[in-house]
Amino acid sequence: MHAREDFSFATVNALVGTSPVMIRGTVLSTAPGRTVGTAETGGTDQARNVTLRVDAVLKRGGADIGATLTLEEWGWDGSGNGYQIENLTWSQVGETGYYFLKRDAVTTKWRYVSTQGRVLNKDGIVRSSADPKGPLFPLIDGRTNTDFYAELKRLLDPANANQLTVLPQPVPAVGDEQNDVPDSPVEPEPDGSTDDGSEPTPYPSST
Repeated sequence: MHAREDFSFATVNALVGTSPVMIRGTVLSTAPGRTVGTAETGGTDQARNVTLRVDAVLKRGGADIGATLTLEEWGWDGSGNGYQIENLTWSQVGETGYYFLKRDAVTTKWRYVSTQGRVLNKDGIVRSSADPKGPLFPLIDGRTNTDFYAELKRLLDPANANQLTVLPQPVPAVGDEQNDVPDSPVEPEPDGSTDDGSEPTPYPSST
């Protein structure tokens, strides 16, 4: 599925500078989460709760972060069909990587700062959740974990604060603007696999 996002990052500097919280973590478990919406308001959707072990806090942003946190992903529609948003596939137990997060002011749920906000460490090579056709993807995907981590540490050094880009917070949509959709969306192309997150398991799922 496609959705309006608060941020679209073109550089690692902007991703790091704009993300309130950054952690290195490992997926411990997944489970169905809260249900939102009603049939009268256009249908229901159910979230997916991802429990992360916090292996390191890279950027705290004033938040109180414990040994674990629960990250909200989407999801299932009212018919029980699983879906992903943009290029961000469902998290799987055992995955480890970098999570660029924000906390929803209303629900207090942890969420990705955007669908670009996950970088997994796959056998020492990092893999970005950003759109492969976008500008951020080639700046991250395929690098060694050592190299990417070193860049994060450099950017987070207070001495290099002037190198960070902080994107302005979005103005909430009102009225008919809330119903706007992106222009000419392109649907993901499934590859026949059922274990890569692009074809999520049926609702409700404990995995």
